[in-house]
Amino acid sequence: MILSSCRALVAAGLVLSTLPASTVHAQTRPRLLVIISIDQMRADYVFRYGHQWTGGLRRVIDQGAFFTEASFPYQNTITCAGHATMSTGNFPASHGMVLNAWWDRATGQQVTCTFDPATTLVDVNGDTGLPGDSALRMRMPAFADELRAQSGVAPRVVALSNKARAAITLGGRRADLVLWSGGVRGFVTSTAYGAASMAPVLDYLKANPITADYGKPWTKLLAADKYLFTDEGVGEGEAIWPKTFPKAMDSPSGQPDADFYARWATSPHADAYLARLAVAALERLQLGAREDATDLLAVSFSMLDAVGHMYGPRSHEVQDTLARLDQSLAVLLDALDARVGRDQYLLALTGDHGVSPIPEQAIAEGLDAGRVNTRAMAAKVNAALAKVLGEGTYVAAMHYTDLYLLPGVPEKIAASREAWPVLRQAIESTPGIYRAVRREDLVAEAVLDPLVKAAALSYDRERSGDVLIIPRPYWITSAAIATHGTLYRYDSRVPLVFFGAGVRPGRYTDPSTPADLAVTLAWRVGVTLPRPDGEVRARAFTGAEARGPATTRESSRHTYPE
Repeated sequence: MILSSCRALVAAGLVLSTLPASTVHAQTRPRLLVIISIDQMRADYVFRYGHQWTGGLRRVIDQGAFFTEASFPYQNTITCAGHATMSTGNFPASHGMVLNAWWDRATGQQVTCTFDPATTLVDVNGDTGLPGDSALRMRMPAFADELRAQSGVAPRVVALSNKARAAITLGGRRADLVLWSGGVRGFVTSTAYGAASMAPVLDYLKANPITADYGKPWTKLLAADKYLFTDEGVGEGEAIWPKTFPKAMDSPSGQPDADFYARWATSPHADAYLARLAVAALERLQLGAREDATDLLAVSFSMLDAVGHMYGPRSHEVQDTLARLDQSLAVLLDALDARVGRDQYLLALTGDHGVSPIPEQAIAEGLDAGRVNTRAMAAKVNAALAKVLGEGTYVAAMHYTDLYLLPGVPEKIAASREAWPVLRQAIESTPGIYRAVRREDLVAEAVLDPLVKAAALSYDRERSGDVLIIPRPYWITSAAIATHGTLYRYDSRVPLVFFGAGVRPGRYTDPSTPADLAVTLAWRVGVTLPRPDGEVRARAFTGAEARGPATTRESSRHTYPE
């Protein structure tokens, strides 16, 4: 009797566990998948500034399945790592894009995450002969590449951004069109994708030059009483513009030169242009027009990051950038509705990282905050090691929170009983530092300390530093006015929203991560990813979690420390 009851319960459980997958895959496969990334999009912006939005952002949040507690579980919360994570479904320890740039031990030089010396840049006038970029350094395939490899009818894949590292990581190795802003050259691509890929939008780029924005100042979109906090806040920057509005969109020379492009590329004008470019690509490549294929359009909006670095998360500039992005997204959504159909596209929106408060503002609020003097710390490390290893220079470079030692130094430290304790003390006695961790300690100490575990999820033996440094909350290791790159919630928590075909609107507090984006899209269209770290968010479609080997690996489950 008991055995029969158990069998009945097991059978019932199996039926319930398979219902979500059956329900979802019975739906019509969308003709277009859309990935929207907003660079430096803190999740709490939705709750803090969302009342200022009436367009595309508002529509996606209100009509989508919004996972409010999504966050990155790793330390290096920066652009290249974040975009590769949402693109592959993996964390940096797996996909290898650990930093925007790292110290290349073989050459003794810094290398950017997308640099490919075998390629050259291509602009509207053809091959420039300048060094190019590609997805060569990604250790895991992008979802876009798997979609192409596993589709009976080849998809059209388009990836656009103002940053190469965002467009390329989203587009993968075999996209039809990958474009990013190339400064005075306008939008560029790389020979990695073939010059012919620019042809369908070449006329648009020529007919709509960026210089058309010359002389159009950046003014406040909203009424003065709609903005929160104080304008011209403590510590805000003045590198390109004054702290006040309006902000001139010109240059001292009176011509649209490099100074103008620098201003344009750090303003909402660039996001608005990118949205129009996405619409042009949608129309000219006929994305989502074929009933027997699923195409992919990925767009990463970068201006919130540029503005946030200069003015911080409480600034009127950040609020205005979001309000204007809300309008730009409305233009794109309207085009998707008209060209593809509301029930024929599935959109996923997230961010690649958040941003810290400006330290000076945090201090004014009574918080323990500040700026880590990384040069002084490197000097302390050199002096400390000189006492036990002999006079010399030991530090090669520091990128974000990764400290690189010169060749041979790690071996000398490993051979000395005194060297590591001395080195660690030199770093941890620096104001603003919580921990210094060497690669040998990552596995053992990650079991005890969730911050060390986060560092381990960002670690790549070839590309990461010899010492990983964990700052204290509200302390930053960059010269920027405000920055990111830690596990703390202001850096790691971002929105994750699914919107469109088959989506069940609602707000969900499930622990989740932007790595779930690629895994969920893959599951929705029947694509298999090799070994994802993310999980399927089936509740976005059915209200019940998917289970079983077809959805995720048990070994990929992580806890998400605060």
